[in-house]
Amino acid sequence: MKLNKKAQSISINTIVIAAIALTVMILIILITTGSIGNFRRSADDCGVNGGTCIELDDVDDLCGDPDYDIIRRDYNCYKGRDIDEDKVCCVST
Repeated sequence: MKLNKKAQSISINTIVIAAIALTVMILIILITTGSIGNFRRSADDCGVNGGTCIELDDVDDLCGDPDYDIIRRDYNCYKGRDIDEDKVCCVST
């Protein structure tokens, strides 16, 4: 006796489209909740990267040892959610 059964499965196209839709949905959620901004802020934060935020007027006094301290312009000091332009990041080498 020969049984004629047809298996039903989800096509590869359906799986790919569902994966793309899920990725887009996650990105939209991250963008709207501000999580991407928090990641960027933590990646270039002076304190997280081992530095100290110093007022521009105090740089020569507090970050002046050329053998040990450098000013990192690629690290930022934050005032709330915004970059504090009156401070620089001093990192000990």
